[in-house]
Amino acid sequence: MARLRSTRALAAVTLALAGCATPPEPEPPPPVPAPTAPQMCPACVDQSQELARLRQDLASRDAEIRELRSSQRDQVKAIQESTREVTRAKAKMRRLATQADAASYIAEVEVALGALRASLPASSPAPLVALAQSLLDSTAAPFAQGDYGAAMDRAAQAEQLIAVVADGRTPPSQRVRVPGEVLLQVTIPLRLVADGALRREPKPSSTAFAKLSKDTPLVAHAYRGSWMRVETPDGRSGWVAQAQLGAR
Repeated sequence: MARLRSTRALAAVTLALAGCATPPEPEPPPPVPAPTAPQMCPACVDQSQELARLRQDLASRDAEIRELRSSQRDQVKAIQESTREVTRAKAKMRRLATQADAASYIAEVEVALGALRASLPASSPAPLVALAQSLLDSTAAPFAQGDYGAAMDRAAQAEQLIAVVADGRTPPSQRVRVPGEVLLQVTIPLRLVADGALRREPKPSSTAFAKLSKDTPLVAHAYRGSWMRVETPDGRSGWVAQAQLGAR
C-alpha cells in the first residue's frame, strides 16, 4: 500500500515538472525574398535615354533664350536712347532753321507723302495719310509769319506719320527693327474721331481701362503696327487704333 502511494506521488511530481517545462520556441518564418527591379526592354531603355537627352537640350535652349532676351532688352534701350539723342539734335536744328532750311524740308516731306499716296491702293484709304497732309498744310501759316521752327515741327510730325504708314505696309519678313513699340521722333497732337477707349496693349482684345469721348485731344508718342500709344490731357497713357485718330 505504501508503495502504491509512492508511485502516485512520483507520477504527480513528474506531471508537475512537465507542466513547468519551457515550451519550445517557434520556428522563424522563412525569409522573404527582396523584390527584384523589373527588367526594361531595350526599346524602353532607348526611349528613356532619349527623353533625358531631350530634357537636357530643352534646358540649354531655355537658358539661351533667356540670355538672348536680356541682350535684346539692352539693344532696345540703346536704340531708344540713340533715338532720343537724334530727336534732340533735330529739334535744335529746327529752332535754328532759316527760311531756306524750312522750305527745303517741307518740300522733302511733300515728296515723301506723294510717293506714299502713289503706292497705296485707292480702295483702302489710310486715315494717317490724310492727317499727314493736314499737318503739311498747316505749315503755311507759321512759315508765312517767319516762324520756321514751328513750320518744320509740323512737317516733322507729318514725316513721322508717313513713316508709320509705310512701316505698316512693309511685309513682316522685311522689317529690320527690334520688336515692340517704335518711338516717334516728335510727338504728334491728335484727337479721337469717335468715342473710344485707352487699352493697355496694342490689340482689340486688350483691357480698356479708360473711356474717351469723341474729339478728346491726345498726343502720340509711339506706334506699333496699326496702333498708336497716346497720352490724354490728364496724363493717362495707353493704346488707340490708328483708324480712330484724326488731326487736331
